[in-house]
Amino acid sequence: MHNGHDHAPPTVMVCVYGKPKKKKTSDAIAAFPNGLFIGVPSAIALVANNELGIQPAIHPSPPQTLPELVQMLEQLSANPETLKPYGALIIDDASHICKRSMLMWAEEAPTGRSGRKDRFFQYQQLNSHLLQLAGLSRHLGVHLAMTFHERPPGSNADGVFCPGGPDVPSRNQTETLPSWCDINVRSMVDPSYPDPWFPSVYYCDPTDSEWVTGDRTGVCTEKTPGNLREIMNASASGYKLDRFPGLEWQEDVAEEVASQIILGRSSRDVATEIMKKHTQYQQVHLRWACQDGIARGVLRAQQEKGLFDFDSADSRASESSSLPPPPPTR
Repeated sequence: MHNGHDHAPPTVMVCVYGKPKKKKTSDAIAAFPNGLFIGVPSAIALVANNELGIQPAIHPSPPQTLPELVQMLEQLSANPETLKPYGALIIDDASHICKRSMLMWAEEAPTGRSGRKDRFFQYQQLNSHLLQLAGLSRHLGVHLAMTFHERPPGSNADGVFCPGGPDVPSRNQTETLPSWCDINVRSMVDPSYPDPWFPSVYYCDPTDSEWVTGDRTGVCTEKTPGNLREIMNASASGYKLDRFPGLEWQEDVAEEVASQIILGRSSRDVATEIMKKHTQYQQVHLRWACQDGIARGVLRAQQEKGLFDFDSADSRASESSSLPPPPPTR
């Protein structure tokens, strides 16, 4: 999403999907704390206030359906300066918006000669509006992140196997929508990840036929720290990621933590030392910085292994066995 003919910073389009309460929303807020958030205002505020200690910009009257969302994006793309101060647009629980849209289109479907409503109408509208959303998102001039619930692997109406992915009402769109994104990952929990507060990881393995995942930054693996900010920082793309006003100090603390993690020190020991050293900061903000630092250290350790270090690649693959197995194919 970077135009080499101008000096605008590169932007990224992200899709994160997973089961409920896997930190999808909180990580999106942590990555883009100054972004404009679209979703259920009270739900987003609860996560931001309690888990991160901030009050982000939340759209007071968010679009409830895909037509409303597309209309809003059309207005924003026509006036890119409107979004520029936010740096990012985050659509939280896009699955809910898609499902509400399907209910609306089912009611609006035209009636055929048989007197029955056209049952394909809602799927045609879904495909059309998601395509419009993808096209408009590329012209916003800011990062775009979408969170979804996950849809397990299964079969479409023709009995053809379809991999799992973001929960949208169309099996075909479960594969099509991620193809538009630069980062498409599955949010999971891995007890072996060294975050002492919540061991969140992003699963990304494009060779896995069971789940649709992919990453154009070249950072994500089968066990990537569940931290979009640090994934983007670790890429070679030079993304611009500002801290929340007044919390710029988090960057120095995160670097302090990362420098210790990469030496092989226990994340619990490092976090405890940081807490004792920086008592002037609120603990919720300090935890946030520590979690960024842990993710940064883990990613740096992974990146220190050369592209031709195949033994390390094999060992990483064997380590991924600690991930919970995917749901059975139906």
